[in-house]
Amino acid sequence: MNTESTENLIDPYQTGKVKADSNVSSTDYRFEKHNPSVVTTPGRNESTSTVPSDLDSVAAERERRVFGVNERFLNVLLLGVGFMFSVGALQTCGMAQTVILHSVQDDYFQGSSTMGYILLAIQNAAQAIAYFFSASLCAVIGPKLALVAGSICISLNIACYLRPFTATVYVGAVVVGLGSGVMWAVQGHFVSSNSRSRTVERNMALFWGLLQTSSILGSLFYFLMLRGSEEIEPHIRWTVISTLLGASIIGIFVFSLIRQPWFAKLPRQYTQLSECPAKPFGPKEALVRTIRLAMRRDMLLLIPHFFYIGFECTMWASVYSTSLGYTKAFGIIRQSLVGLNGVFLGLGEISASIALMLISKRFHKKNKDTLVIVGMLVHFTAFYLIYLNIPSLSSTTPNDGLSFIGPNPYLALFCTVLLGVGDAIWTNQLMSYLGCAFPYDCVSAFAVYQFWTAITNSGSFGYSTRLELPYQLLILVITAVPAAAGFCLAEWGSSRNFQNF
Repeated sequence: MNTESTENLIDPYQTGKVKADSNVSSTDYRFEKHNPSVVTTPGRNESTSTVPSDLDSVAAERERRVFGVNERFLNVLLLGVGFMFSVGALQTCGMAQTVILHSVQDDYFQGSSTMGYILLAIQNAAQAIAYFFSASLCAVIGPKLALVAGSICISLNIACYLRPFTATVYVGAVVVGLGSGVMWAVQGHFVSSNSRSRTVERNMALFWGLLQTSSILGSLFYFLMLRGSEEIEPHIRWTVISTLLGASIIGIFVFSLIRQPWFAKLPRQYTQLSECPAKPFGPKEALVRTIRLAMRRDMLLLIPHFFYIGFECTMWASVYSTSLGYTKAFGIIRQSLVGLNGVFLGLGEISASIALMLISKRFHKKNKDTLVIVGMLVHFTAFYLIYLNIPSLSSTTPNDGLSFIGPNPYLALFCTVLLGVGDAIWTNQLMSYLGCAFPYDCVSAFAVYQFWTAITNSGSFGYSTRLELPYQLLILVITAVPAAAGFCLAEWGSSRNFQNF
């Protein structure tokens, strides 16, 4: 077999299957996934036969390098840096937007103590819609263009807080929900399509670590701006939002550097050799396949896990930071604690991501269930300490109430670290599982995951306007157990399919 004939056997999307052509019968050969040196031959006495070594040389040629860096790794790096600037700016804004809006009281805008929760609920409802149709959109305009368009939506939303108006902040919540929803679904495609079985865990952890770096930088900037201030003055708000807007614009530029054609479409899923397509699938097929994927048994088992991630995301993304800002017992540091909360959250996320990267070689094939249980125990510890340390009314309104043991600002920030560590473990293991279980349907798989998470986010931000903090913590504890159990069942049921990963 020469090099030219070998190239005809490899599909253009690097899925690791043999492409059907006139020289090889699709019923005779099947290219073993993630093992380019073995071909099985059904119906013969020999179970395997070795492909000549020139196939390996072709595979090596496909590993392109840019300035000495592997192109796949460079794409993951650019994706992480882009999210660090764009989505990181959005997260920092979302973490503080409830207290920021409450501080705006003038002739043009009257913010309330829970208006930020309502806007986040609207944003996540729009995200759910975007997740459901993200695969169809990517089939029309391509994942790279969808990523850049979503980051532009983020910049437009952040700009609304420079001079808040009731109409603009509500429209901005819808726009950013649609844009960020597409971005998160496409993110799974980019990480998985630029990873191999041995690198998917590392790349997921790298991406998550880069994203959370922005949480540290943005929140540290917010802390320095608000240090020693009990109220947010207009000039401080303008400086903070302008900086976040500039960071989000940098993210748009970084996304444009990802080495993929602007209008490259999503490849089909290669379930059988006879299904190898001449061109990518269309939007209708993408929507149908997303619905079918959502009804699979392993996806149904993961629904409690999706729900829990939505609930706990609501807690660390806004409710807990708002509770710190509304606890008057913290004195003049209460507004700056909102920023420090983001810093320590990022430290927890990054620490866990680095640890996961270091142990990825051991855990990428098995033991994801063990790590999820560890993440659950870490979160249970955080929830109990928060219950003891933060007044119950602090999640909904500024108050002078006291907690069981404080409140203590050092213990509050330690709880933030635990929230970050637990979230990184839960999310990394889920994304790694989806990337391994659905390597050729990444956008649809991540769209289903983000859809259910966004639905839960929207509902939890809705009840956060009424429920006191202890009841919200109780909901998290109750939902964590079936979430971990569902993930373990899905992991155990799919263990036979992960033998090649």
